[in-house]
Amino acid sequence: MTAQVQRLQKAREDFDKRVGVPVDAGEDRQAEVAGAGKDDADRVAFEIEELIRENRWKEIADRYYPLEQKLPDIVSQKRDVRIRAKLAFALGHLKKFDEAIAESAVCVERFPDNFMYQASLAYNAYNALWAAKNREILLSGEARRERVELAHRHFKKAQELRPGGSTNFYREGMLYYRLEDKPKEALPLFLRAVKNWEALTTGQQEERAQERKNYVKALYQAASVMILTQNPSGALENIEKCLAEDERSGYMERLFKFFALGKVRYHLGDYQKARDALKFALVSRRHNQPADFVHELLARTYLALGDLDRAEKSVGEVPEKRRRPYIRWTEADILCAQNRADDARKVLLHCAEKDRMSRHKALIRLAKLEYREGFFERCEKCASAADSFFRERWGAPYIEGCFWRALAFLEAGDRKKAEKLARTMEKHYPRARRLQQLSEALEAKAAPETQPAAEAQQKNSEDENEHETASR
Repeated sequence: MTAQVQRLQKAREDFDKRVGVPVDAGEDRQAEVAGAGKDDADRVAFEIEELIRENRWKEIADRYYPLEQKLPDIVSQKRDVRIRAKLAFALGHLKKFDEAIAESAVCVERFPDNFMYQASLAYNAYNALWAAKNREILLSGEARRERVELAHRHFKKAQELRPGGSTNFYREGMLYYRLEDKPKEALPLFLRAVKNWEALTTGQQEERAQERKNYVKALYQAASVMILTQNPSGALENIEKCLAEDERSGYMERLFKFFALGKVRYHLGDYQKARDALKFALVSRRHNQPADFVHELLARTYLALGDLDRAEKSVGEVPEKRRRPYIRWTEADILCAQNRADDARKVLLHCAEKDRMSRHKALIRLAKLEYREGFFERCEKCASAADSFFRERWGAPYIEGCFWRALAFLEAGDRKKAEKLARTMEKHYPRARRLQQLSEALEAKAAPETQPAAEAQQKNSEDENEHETASR
């Protein structure tokens, strides 16, 4: 084998590692290497691979795109597929996703059973969706829906061609979870990525070392989803394995890994270990690395431990102008625990005025505050405003709004309105915990010599706060 061919083969292997596929990309790879250096197509492929190794993306596009104009002879001879695959990779780095997808599509059309080409097309569609989420490109409506479908279609084909891999299962899981907000659909894919990696022998893992990073990240994401789906024990198993596997490699920053551990411990009710993990996350972060989300959960952990001074101090670590709504909600909860209802009311009113995405959550906290203070008319108005906002945005009744309105009506002596709201809840949320709690409150209010419906509301509030912490 000549030195040029050896360099070409090494460059191709490096390229495969960067796009996340094993080096044995298909039978046609051996044939390509055997004929390397004999024609212009091989020379161009070699040149592009050299430029890729140096991250010279713009130079690749300037010299070789579009192929029909820059290399018409190679295109007419249909010797352009390998070049198109590498060109698509470069165009993706330049955020020219439409062009990258078009190049990848030609490769898939010519070789539909080539794993690398299927995976690359899926990856370009996936990256475009991330760029849109990060507001780097404009992609919305029908165009976004089509891009999502394209990514799913080719991820599934890549998985079919290489069912023992990890990367494409992980990436489709991220597509469901982070880009479509479908955690339940994502979890089996993360678990499959983990299972596939762990099924490999040590030698196979060494050969596919470039996939190990996605195995570690799949463990992390699986733990995150398990918190949302009320499985903190499963989440603990995955996050501890993630920490052990990533101890030396450092694919993920300690800030995020130990925040995740703290979050899992919080949901297990192990508040002291949650506190310790969150404090370690803070001391492990890079200099000046933002960690507002860690301070917020640490504040809520101190609140659960009854340490109100440290809870208040933790929220205070987040500058006033950076306090997002979820931090304001925690701040208000701490103020309520300190019997500073007026201060909590001001925080929540300010939050409700500014927040255009989750205004209903500040309003429902206001409703609870007014209920506890005995202002049932104010409670009903806040809960009604939360319900109206939710209906306008999502086209369905807000179960928390209905619940607190009903309790307020019940305490004010208007049982008929409370029962009407109970029927609304039964129609839309027949299995909801809140419906059962409202039914119990209605029964308790009907019985003689019973306490007000407010008896259970404090525990109910704590339950909802834990659910909101999971969703963050």
